[in-house]
Amino acid sequence: MKGVEDPSLQALAAHSRRSLHDTRHKLELAVRRLVHGNPRVVKKGTKLSASTVAAEAGVDRATLYRFHEPILTEIRRINDSAPKAMLKEHRSQLVGAQAKLKDYRKLIEEAQAEVELLARINYRLQARIDELETLLKVRDERMAALQRQINAPHEPTRLRSRPDR
Repeated sequence: MKGVEDPSLQALAAHSRRSLHDTRHKLELAVRRLVHGNPRVVKKGTKLSASTVAAEAGVDRATLYRFHEPILTEIRRINDSAPKAMLKEHRSQLVGAQAKLKDYRKLIEEAQAEVELLARINYRLQARIDELETLLKVRDERMAALQRQINAPHEPTRLRSRPDR
């Protein structure tokens, strides 16, 4: 009977190894999907934890804790480094935003200087327009006066007689 047990024990051990390997593979894929934000079972944006990884992989959480310590270690490592990575990313975004803000302020200052220059030019042009309108008004008044003189009835000029000498 010993010969019967050995092959069955070997088959059982092989099945156990295969099952362990398959479960590990499922858990690793679940971790990757959750980290990249592409879960299939849990909701998108779900925090990475042992429970969410087990649910995503379709494995009991106790199995994860009992037989897959490296996966738990990976989850802890990712969770420990995630805040640091987010902080670094936010800081780089802040630096970029500050640089853009500086550029926008410079553009605003340049635009304000241009507006001031155009306002001065506009003021001078308006003064010139006012001056020319005044000259036109004076010209029109002169022309009207001359026209009145032309249209006024003329009195015949009297010839003066020359006194005899």
